[in-house]
Amino acid sequence: MKRKRFISLFMAAVCMFLFAVPAFATTRASIQINQYDMKVTPVAGTLNIYFSVVGNNGMDKIGCESIYVYEKSGSRWVLTDSWDEDDDGMSRTDSAFKTNTIYCDSEAGVEYKVVVTIFAENSAGRDSRTRTIYVTGR
Repeated sequence: MKRKRFISLFMAAVCMFLFAVPAFATTRASIQINQYDMKVTPVAGTLNIYFSVVGNNGMDKIGCESIYVYEKSGSRWVLTDSWDEDDDGMSRTDSAFKTNTIYCDSEAGVEYKVVVTIFAENSAGRDSRTRTIYVTGR
C-alpha cells in the first residue's frame, strides 16, 4: 500500500513539474512589447509583408526594425530586398503601437524567405522579436 501511495505522489509531482514549467515560460511578458504579429501573404506578383506591434504604454520608438527578403537560387538564399526602421512606414516615435503592410515584388513559383524583426523602445531599453517566414510567390 505504501508503495502505491509513493508511486502516485511521485507521478503527481512529475506531472506538476512538466506542466508548470511551460506555463511559466509562456506567461512571461516583455517590459516593452505587449503583443505582436508578423505575416507574409503572396498575392499575384507581390509579397504582402504585414507587421503589428503594441507596446506597454507609450514607447519612444516602435515598429519594424528590419525586413530582409531572400530568393531561393539553387541551394542558396540570395538577398533581393530589405528595409530598416528608418524607411517610410517602418516605425514611429512617441506611440503605443505601429501596424503596416510593406509590399515587395515577387515571381510566381519562386521560393522566398522573409525575415521580419519588430521592436519597441522606451527609457527602460529596447526589445525585439524576429520571425522567419517561408512562402512561394504567386
